[in-house]
Amino acid sequence: RFRIEAQSAAKLDHPNIARVYNVGEAAQWHYLVFEFIEGINLRQLVLDRGPLSVDDATHFVCQVSDALQHASERGVVHRDIKPSNILLATDGKAKIVDMGLARTTALDRSQGDQTASGTTLGTFDYISPEQAHDPRDADVRSDIYSLGCTLYYLLTGQPPFPDGTALQKLLMHGSKMPEDPRIFRDDLSDPLIAILKKM
Repeated sequence: RFRIEAQSAAKLDHPNIARVYNVGEAAQWHYLVFEFIEGINLRQLVLDRGPLSVDDATHFVCQVSDALQHASERGVVHRDIKPSNILLATDGKAKIVDMGLARTTALDRSQGDQTASGTTLGTFDYISPEQAHDPRDADVRSDIYSLGCTLYYLLTGQPPFPDGTALQKLLMHGSKMPEDPRIFRDDLSDPLIAILKKM
């Protein structure tokens, strides 16, 4: 898995993805050297300041969308997009971090993918239904779904399905729509709601 993370990260060179500078081993410990990003993750930002403005939330999500397109074009799926894996640097740039669940879509499912069959990977508040069923089925659409859940959080201060056990959350992701975010605020436009629902 470590090698897969390193290989996935090495394929990516985008201003909105944390760069990998080195990979190695020392005293039987494997390591990755990522760029240092001065800033705060989006989860902590919302916890500290409350839901973001529409302009800020959409600006950050557009940056992450560009990064996910870059990754997809190189055959990499992140599989754990969530607010705490998006850092806001001091220059205002959003950066995806933690490629720990990433996989290369070209890997042979029977041999190369280190995701064990029947194992759910990801974060229950932001996981796509197909990834909950089988992580090997995840592709860029799964990342977009998770980014949609992240946008919901940025706008409302809570994930789409905030209550229930892990199993209940997984079932809700696959069977129902979250509450309309306009319940929590009245400045969300119809086009924004349409994009959020599509994600």
